[in-house]
Amino acid sequence: MVEPVAAITVPALVDGSLVQWRALPGMAVRRGEVLGRLAGPERAKEMIETRSALEEARSAFDLARKNEAAARETYPVITNVQKLNEAQAAVAQAESALKAAKARWAFVRSEGEIRAPVTGALTGVYAADGQAVAAGTVLARIEDSSRLWLHAVFYGRDALLLTPGLHGLFAPLGGGKAVPVRVGSVIAPMQPDGGRAVGCLPVSPAAWFSGQSGTLKLEAPPLSWPAVPESALILKGESWYVLVRGQAGDERRKVEPGPEAGGWRAILRGVKPGEQVVVKDAYLLFHRDVAKAFTPPD
Repeated sequence: MVEPVAAITVPALVDGSLVQWRALPGMAVRRGEVLGRLAGPERAKEMIETRSALEEARSAFDLARKNEAAARETYPVITNVQKLNEAQAAVAQAESALKAAKARWAFVRSEGEIRAPVTGALTGVYAADGQAVAAGTVLARIEDSSRLWLHAVFYGRDALLLTPGLHGLFAPLGGGKAVPVRVGSVIAPMQPDGGRAVGCLPVSPAAWFSGQSGTLKLEAPPLSWPAVPESALILKGESWYVLVRGQAGDERRKVEPGPEAGGWRAILRGVKPGEQVVVKDAYLLFHRDVAKAFTPPD
């Protein structure tokens, strides 16, 4: 199943009351999209003062441009070089002041805006329009659509082959384009049902969504060592053994077990592919043979 790597919180950056709050659970949002605003007595006062300063700066700039235009029209008959230079300097100064006022207004206005930090879907909304909130309050949570991963489980001998770096294809349930993926992690320990889980990431940006399910097929190298059911293994002292079927009967063979998955254990040393191993009553048969070989003292 496709799951989010993490949920991103949307906090209130300052104290205030929520206005124009339109966030709803399940709503798709884009990064930078305005979800609402924070208002309050202090913010309202600051916004009025900043807006007024912006209008004054705009008026001063317009007046400076008119004075410069008039100076150009009357130069050099009425206006001398000094007056023209002063008019041009006044325009430059007024323009600089207007830019600063615009920047201040944009900062004050956006400071109260609550924007989506990432593109994704709202999975939780914890405040309502008109509600008073304190700075740091979590207002909503978003699943980042660009940070989704695939959680899959394998069973039996297939689970023995799982290693980070394997590549494969995720086929969404119900059809759709298959998504190339790469195994990023093999999750330990084993699941209660004997399965082994992996975490996969898309090789390139994928058009999947949180909660999507399907089938994962991985390209794994062929198994280079045999695997036996765990019931075939016998622990004697600090060593593991199996009973190998042969023409002369069952042979006790010391082995080195490897990874386990779904009730199967890989055998790294001691058994060759194709050899038959006793599974049913292996423990009893092993110790029966030991008992036969034991000679009691006189």
